[in-house]
Amino acid sequence: MMDSVALNVVLSLVFIFLLYSLLVTIVNEIIASMLRLRSKTLQEGIRRMLTDNGATANNLVDNFFNQPAIKFLGEDNGVKRPSYLSPNSFSKGLIEMFKDFSHDKTTLLDKITDGIAHVKAINPQTGRYLESLIEDARNDTDKFRELVELWFNETMDRATGWYKRQAQRLTFLVGFLVAASFNVDTIRIVQHLSTDPKLSERMADMAVKYAETYKDTNGKTPPEVNKEVAHYFNEAKKLKNKEIAQANTVLGLGWDFNAEFNIIQMFYSLLGFLITALAISLGAPFWFDILNKVVQLRSSKKIEEKAVAK
Repeated sequence: MMDSVALNVVLSLVFIFLLYSLLVTIVNEIIASMLRLRSKTLQEGIRRMLTDNGATANNLVDNFFNQPAIKFLGEDNGVKRPSYLSPNSFSKGLIEMFKDFSHDKTTLLDKITDGIAHVKAINPQTGRYLESLIEDARNDTDKFRELVELWFNETMDRATGWYKRQAQRLTFLVGFLVAASFNVDTIRIVQHLSTDPKLSERMADMAVKYAETYKDTNGKTPPEVNKEVAHYFNEAKKLKNKEIAQANTVLGLGWDFNAEFNIIQMFYSLLGFLITALAISLGAPFWFDILNKVVQLRSSKKIEEKAVAK
Protein backbone atom coordinates (compact mmCIF):
# COMPACT_ATOMS: atom_id res chain seq x y z
CA MET A 1 0.00 0.00 0.00
CA MET A 2 1.32 3.45 -0.88
CA ASP A 3 2.77 5.38 2.08
CA SER A 4 0.58 8.27 3.30
CA VAL A 5 3.32 10.89 2.83
CA ALA A 6 4.05 9.70 -0.70
CA LEU A 7 0.33 9.72 -1.46
CA ASN A 8 0.05 13.29 -0.19
CA VAL A 9 3.01 14.33 -2.34
CA VAL A 10 1.42 12.81 -5.44
CA LEU A 11 -1.95 14.39 -4.68
CA SER A 12 -0.36 17.79 -4.07
CA LEU A 13 1.60 17.61 -7.31
CA VAL A 14 -1.46 16.58 -9.31
CA PHE A 15 -3.35 19.50 -7.78
CA ILE A 16 -0.64 21.98 -8.82
CA PHE A 17 -0.57 20.58 -12.36
CA LEU A 18 -4.35 20.88 -12.53
CA LEU A 19 -4.43 24.51 -11.40
CA TYR A 20 -1.75 25.61 -13.84
CA SER A 21 -3.27 23.53 -16.63
CA LEU A 22 -6.49 25.48 -16.11
CA LEU A 23 -4.60 28.77 -16.19
CA VAL A 24 -2.76 27.82 -19.39
CA THR A 25 -6.03 26.69 -20.99
CA ILE A 26 -7.55 30.10 -20.30
CA VAL A 27 -4.43 31.88 -21.59
CA ASN A 28 -4.64 29.75 -24.75
CA GLU A 29 -8.25 30.86 -25.24
CA ILE A 30 -7.15 34.48 -24.90
CA ILE A 31 -4.45 33.98 -27.53
CA ALA A 32 -6.80 32.03 -29.82
CA SER A 33 -9.43 34.76 -29.55
CA MET A 34 -7.01 37.62 -30.13
CA LEU A 35 -5.29 35.91 -33.07
CA ARG A 36 -8.58 34.39 -34.36
CA LEU A 37 -6.92 30.99 -34.69
CA ARG A 38 -10.19 29.08 -35.11
CA SER A 39 -11.36 31.42 -37.84
CA LYS A 40 -8.02 31.10 -39.63
CA THR A 41 -8.15 27.31 -39.36
CA LEU A 42 -11.66 27.29 -40.86
CA GLN A 43 -10.53 29.60 -43.67
CA GLU A 44 -7.58 27.31 -44.39
CA GLY A 45 -9.92 24.33 -44.57
CA ILE A 46 -12.25 26.16 -46.99
CA ARG A 47 -9.26 27.30 -49.05
CA ARG A 48 -8.09 23.70 -49.43
CA MET A 49 -11.59 22.65 -50.48
CA LEU A 50 -12.13 25.36 -53.08
CA THR A 51 -8.64 25.66 -54.55
CA ASP A 52 -6.32 23.18 -56.22
CA ASN A 53 -3.45 21.61 -54.32
CA GLY A 54 -0.75 24.16 -53.62
CA ALA A 55 -2.85 27.07 -54.86
CA THR A 56 -3.15 30.20 -52.75
CA ALA A 57 -6.53 31.65 -51.79
CA ASN A 58 -8.19 33.40 -54.74
CA ASN A 59 -11.41 35.26 -55.55
CA LEU A 60 -13.34 31.99 -55.30
CA VAL A 61 -12.68 31.81 -51.54
CA ASP A 62 -13.57 35.49 -51.12
CA ASN A 63 -16.79 34.98 -53.10
CA PHE A 64 -17.76 32.13 -50.83
CA PHE A 65 -17.18 34.07 -47.61
CA ASN A 66 -19.03 37.09 -49.03
CA GLN A 67 -22.23 35.09 -49.51
CA PRO A 68 -24.90 36.42 -47.10
CA ALA A 69 -25.47 32.87 -45.80
CA ILE A 70 -21.82 32.84 -44.67
CA LYS A 71 -20.86 36.48 -44.19
CA PHE A 72 -23.38 37.31 -41.49
CA LEU A 73 -22.35 34.32 -39.40
CA GLY A 74 -19.16 36.23 -38.62
CA GLU A 75 -18.62 38.72 -35.85
CA ASP A 76 -19.35 42.45 -36.07
CA ASN A 77 -22.16 41.92 -38.57
CA GLY A 78 -19.97 40.06 -41.02
CA VAL A 79 -16.88 42.26 -40.77
CA LYS A 80 -14.90 39.34 -39.31
CA ARG A 81 -15.16 35.92 -40.88
CA PRO A 82 -16.84 33.16 -38.83
CA SER A 83 -14.85 30.70 -36.75
CA TYR A 84 -17.42 27.93 -37.20
CA LEU A 85 -19.71 26.73 -40.00
CA SER A 86 -22.29 23.96 -39.96
CA PRO A 87 -22.32 21.53 -42.91
CA ASN A 88 -25.70 22.97 -43.94
CA SER A 89 -24.32 26.52 -43.96
CA PHE A 90 -21.40 25.43 -46.11
CA SER A 91 -23.57 23.68 -48.70
CA LYS A 92 -25.97 26.62 -48.78
CA GLY A 93 -23.14 29.12 -49.21
CA LEU A 94 -21.53 27.04 -51.95
CA ILE A 95 -24.76 26.70 -53.93
CA GLU A 96 -25.53 30.40 -53.52
CA MET A 97 -22.08 31.12 -54.94
CA PHE A 98 -22.84 28.84 -57.90
CA LYS A 99 -26.00 30.85 -58.51
CA ASP A 100 -23.95 34.05 -58.71
CA PHE A 101 -21.86 32.45 -61.44
CA SER A 102 -24.94 31.45 -63.43
CA HIS A 103 -27.33 34.32 -64.18
CA ASP A 104 -29.06 32.94 -67.27
CA LYS A 105 -30.04 29.49 -66.03
CA THR A 106 -33.46 28.77 -64.57
CA THR A 107 -33.32 25.42 -62.80
CA LEU A 108 -31.20 24.83 -59.70
CA LEU A 109 -29.44 21.90 -61.35
CA ASP A 110 -28.42 24.07 -64.32
CA LYS A 111 -27.15 26.77 -61.98
CA ILE A 112 -25.10 24.25 -60.01
CA THR A 113 -23.69 22.74 -63.19
CA ASP A 114 -22.84 26.18 -64.57
CA GLY A 115 -21.25 27.16 -61.24
CA ILE A 116 -19.11 24.04 -61.21
CA ALA A 117 -17.93 24.83 -64.75
CA HIS A 118 -16.92 28.32 -63.55
CA VAL A 119 -14.97 26.80 -60.66
CA LYS A 120 -13.30 24.33 -63.02
CA ALA A 121 -12.08 27.19 -65.21
CA ILE A 122 -10.29 28.68 -62.18
CA ASN A 123 -9.27 25.52 -60.31
CA PRO A 124 -9.45 22.47 -62.64
CA GLN A 125 -8.87 19.82 -59.95
CA THR A 126 -11.48 21.27 -57.62
CA GLY A 127 -13.91 21.61 -60.50
CA ARG A 128 -13.45 17.98 -61.53
CA TYR A 129 -14.09 16.86 -57.95
CA LEU A 130 -17.32 18.87 -57.81
CA GLU A 131 -18.31 17.33 -61.15
CA SER A 132 -17.78 13.89 -59.65
CA LEU A 133 -20.09 14.82 -56.76
CA ILE A 134 -22.94 15.89 -59.06
CA GLU A 135 -22.41 12.71 -61.07
CA ASP A 136 -22.51 10.58 -57.90
CA ALA A 137 -25.72 12.39 -56.94
CA ARG A 138 -27.18 11.46 -60.36
CA ASN A 139 -28.11 15.12 -60.88
CA ASP A 140 -30.23 15.09 -57.71
CA THR A 141 -29.66 18.48 -56.08
CA ASP A 142 -30.66 17.26 -52.60
CA LYS A 143 -28.25 14.34 -52.86
CA PHE A 144 -25.58 16.75 -54.10
CA ARG A 145 -26.07 18.85 -50.94
CA GLU A 146 -25.61 15.73 -48.82
CA LEU A 147 -22.38 14.82 -50.61
CA VAL A 148 -21.07 18.38 -50.29
CA GLU A 149 -21.83 18.34 -46.55
CA LEU A 150 -20.07 14.98 -46.19
CA TRP A 151 -17.04 16.46 -47.99
CA PHE A 152 -17.13 19.44 -45.62
CA ASN A 153 -17.31 17.20 -42.53
CA GLU A 154 -14.34 15.14 -43.69
CA THR A 155 -12.29 18.28 -44.33
CA MET A 156 -13.23 19.80 -40.97
CA ASP A 157 -12.18 16.59 -39.21
CA ARG A 158 -8.72 17.12 -40.68
CA ALA A 159 -8.84 20.84 -39.85
CA THR A 160 -9.62 19.93 -36.24
CA GLY A 161 -6.45 17.86 -36.24
CA TRP A 162 -4.47 20.85 -37.56
CA TYR A 163 -5.89 23.06 -34.84
CA LYS A 164 -5.20 20.52 -32.08
CA ARG A 165 -1.56 20.15 -33.14
CA GLN A 166 -1.21 23.92 -33.22
CA ALA A 167 -2.88 24.21 -29.81
CA GLN A 168 -0.63 21.49 -28.40
CA ARG A 169 2.50 23.38 -29.40
CA LEU A 170 1.02 26.59 -28.01
CA THR A 171 0.10 24.85 -24.73
CA PHE A 172 3.64 23.62 -24.22
CA LEU A 173 5.14 27.04 -24.97
CA VAL A 174 2.67 28.90 -22.74
CA GLY A 175 3.05 26.21 -20.07
CA PHE A 176 6.81 26.71 -19.99
CA LEU A 177 6.46 30.50 -19.80
CA VAL A 178 3.87 30.25 -17.02
CA ALA A 179 6.03 27.76 -15.08
CA ALA A 180 9.03 30.08 -15.37
CA SER A 181 6.98 33.17 -14.46
CA PHE A 182 5.52 31.60 -11.29
CA ASN A 183 8.65 29.53 -10.54
CA VAL A 184 6.65 26.29 -10.70
CA ASP A 185 9.67 24.00 -10.58
CA THR A 186 8.45 20.40 -10.30
CA ILE A 187 11.78 19.13 -8.95
CA ARG A 188 11.87 21.76 -6.21
CA ILE A 189 8.19 21.22 -5.33
CA VAL A 190 8.70 17.46 -4.93
CA GLN A 191 11.74 18.06 -2.72
CA HIS A 192 9.80 20.41 -0.43
CA LEU A 193 6.74 18.18 -0.23
CA SER A 194 8.68 14.96 0.41
CA THR A 195 10.78 16.49 3.21
CA ASP A 196 7.89 18.26 4.97
CA PRO A 197 5.00 15.88 5.78
CA LYS A 198 2.89 18.67 7.29
CA LEU A 199 3.25 20.73 4.09
CA SER A 200 2.29 17.80 1.86
CA GLU A 201 -0.70 16.99 4.07
CA ARG A 202 -1.88 20.60 4.00
CA MET A 203 -1.61 20.70 0.21
CA ALA A 204 -3.37 17.35 -0.07
CA ASP A 205 -6.23 18.63 2.07
CA MET A 206 -6.56 21.63 -0.25
CA ALA A 207 -6.65 19.27 -3.22
CA VAL A 208 -9.40 17.16 -1.63
CA LYS A 209 -11.46 20.27 -0.88
CA TYR A 210 -11.04 21.46 -4.47
CA ALA A 211 -12.06 18.08 -5.88
CA GLU A 212 -15.18 18.01 -3.72
CA THR A 213 -16.10 21.59 -4.63
CA TYR A 214 -15.79 21.11 -8.38
CA LYS A 215 -16.61 17.40 -8.72
CA ASP A 216 -19.50 18.15 -11.11
CA THR A 217 -17.68 20.72 -13.26
CA ASN A 218 -14.74 18.72 -14.65
CA GLY A 219 -12.30 20.68 -12.58
CA LYS A 220 -13.82 24.07 -13.23
CA THR A 221 -12.53 24.03 -16.77
CA PRO A 222 -13.02 27.30 -18.68
CA PRO A 223 -16.48 27.89 -20.16
CA GLU A 224 -17.36 27.28 -23.77
CA VAL A 225 -15.14 28.78 -26.44
CA ASN A 226 -15.75 31.89 -28.55
CA LYS A 227 -16.30 34.17 -25.56
CA GLU A 228 -15.07 37.76 -25.39
CA VAL A 229 -11.39 38.20 -24.51
CA ALA A 230 -12.40 40.19 -21.41
CA HIS A 231 -14.31 37.14 -20.17
CA TYR A 232 -11.17 34.99 -20.30
CA PHE A 233 -9.12 37.67 -18.56
CA ASN A 234 -11.65 37.66 -15.72
CA GLU A 235 -11.51 33.86 -15.52
CA ALA A 236 -7.70 33.91 -15.38
CA LYS A 237 -7.73 36.65 -12.75
CA LYS A 238 -10.18 34.75 -10.51
CA LEU A 239 -8.19 31.52 -10.78
CA LYS A 240 -4.87 33.28 -10.16
CA ASN A 241 -6.11 35.31 -7.19
CA LYS A 242 -7.92 32.43 -5.49
CA GLU A 243 -6.81 28.81 -5.87
CA ILE A 244 -3.38 29.48 -7.41
CA ALA A 245 -2.57 32.23 -4.90
CA GLN A 246 -3.47 29.93 -2.00
CA ALA A 247 -1.38 27.06 -3.36
CA ASN A 248 1.58 29.34 -4.12
CA THR A 249 1.47 30.78 -0.58
CA VAL A 250 1.47 27.33 1.02
CA LEU A 251 4.29 26.05 -1.22
CA GLY A 252 6.23 29.30 -1.23
CA LEU A 253 6.25 29.49 -5.01
CA GLY A 254 7.41 32.65 -6.72
CA TRP A 255 10.71 34.38 -7.23
CA ASP A 256 13.05 35.73 -4.56
CA PHE A 257 15.21 38.10 -6.57
CA ASN A 258 17.48 38.70 -3.59
CA ALA A 259 18.52 35.06 -3.50
CA GLU A 260 21.80 33.97 -5.05
CA PHE A 261 21.74 31.78 -8.14
CA ASN A 262 24.36 29.55 -9.68
CA ILE A 263 24.56 27.67 -12.95
CA ILE A 264 23.66 24.30 -11.41
CA GLN A 265 20.54 25.76 -9.75
CA MET A 266 19.53 27.41 -13.02
CA PHE A 267 19.95 24.11 -14.87
CA TYR A 268 17.75 22.23 -12.40
CA SER A 269 15.20 25.04 -12.45
CA LEU A 270 14.98 24.90 -16.25
CA LEU A 271 14.60 21.12 -16.06
CA GLY A 272 11.86 21.57 -13.46
CA PHE A 273 10.05 24.11 -15.66
CA LEU A 274 10.31 21.73 -18.59
CA ILE A 275 8.73 18.90 -16.57
CA THR A 276 5.97 21.26 -15.45
CA ALA A 277 5.30 22.36 -19.03
CA LEU A 278 5.11 18.75 -20.21
CA ALA A 279 2.68 17.94 -17.40
CA ILE A 280 0.53 21.00 -18.19
CA SER A 281 0.38 20.01 -21.86
CA LEU A 282 -1.62 16.91 -20.85
CA GLY A 283 -4.55 19.22 -20.13
CA ALA A 284 -6.82 20.08 -17.21
CA PRO A 285 -9.40 17.28 -17.82
CA PHE A 286 -6.60 14.70 -17.58
CA TRP A 287 -5.32 16.06 -14.28
CA PHE A 288 -8.80 16.48 -12.80
CA ASP A 289 -9.52 12.83 -13.56
CA ILE A 290 -6.24 11.81 -11.91
CA LEU A 291 -7.02 14.09 -8.96
CA ASN A 292 -10.33 12.37 -8.33
CA LYS A 293 -8.74 8.93 -8.47
CA VAL A 294 -5.95 9.85 -6.05
CA VAL A 295 -8.47 11.51 -3.70
CA GLN A 296 -10.49 8.28 -3.65
CA LEU A 297 -7.32 6.27 -2.97
CA ARG A 298 -6.37 8.61 -0.13
CA SER A 299 -9.85 8.42 1.40
CA SER A 300 -9.86 4.61 1.31
CA LYS A 301 -6.40 4.54 2.94
CA LYS A 302 -7.59 6.81 5.76
CA ILE A 303 -10.54 4.47 6.36
CA GLU A 304 -8.14 1.49 6.53
CA GLU A 305 -5.86 3.32 8.97
CA LYS A 306 -8.80 4.12 11.25
CA ALA A 307 -9.94 0.50 11.17
CA VAL A 308 -6.42 -0.73 12.09
CA ALA A 309 -6.20 1.82 14.91
CA LYS A 310 -9.37 0.41 16.46
